[in-house]
Amino acid sequence: RVTVDLSVYYNQYEDFIANKNVIVPYNTTGGFKVFQLYTNSAADINSYGATIGLNTKVLNGFSLGLNYTLAQFDFDQASDPDFEAGFNTPEHKVKLQFGKTDLFKNFGFNINARWQDEYRWESTFVDGTIESRTVLDAQVNYSVPSIKSIFKLGGANLTGQEYLSAPGVGAIGSQYYLSWTINN
Repeated sequence: RVTVDLSVYYNQYEDFIANKNVIVPYNTTGGFKVFQLYTNSAADINSYGATIGLNTKVLNGFSLGLNYTLAQFDFDQASDPDFEAGFNTPEHKVKLQFGKTDLFKNFGFNINARWQDEYRWESTFVDGTIESRTVLDAQVNYSVPSIKSIFKLGGANLTGQEYLSAPGVGAIGSQYYLSWTINN
């Protein structure tokens, strides 16, 4: 009655390639330039995480799903003070799904709520904080067996709350779609 999907990982790194900021004087008046270079880090680095997905049918055939992801990146900052990991993923992510492909004749729907916590983004371009977010997606579908087709109407980020996936990129707002799948 319940499907469980579980994956776990653990990684240890030695001589991890990292970015370092280098400050170089370029004239006698105190001017300087900053640039980045790639080098191996002296830090011992570990990453680990897990994902678990639970899916079941409830209330006379409704699909209910829950996914949770944990992602960790650990190192001793004191052993390499200038190290920037660039791990760029939230520690926690959760997705809740509810739907039914046959709510009534030829009609179905699906709703997803996605949440992730705040995390630090590090890159050669820019560093910054990606704020936590909750996103609601939904779609309805109508099948027409006589022409072997399914029509879908849906949207992502239905609340319209714009969010960033990385610093320095455009904000993601609501997205809507209408599709027609033939030979289904």
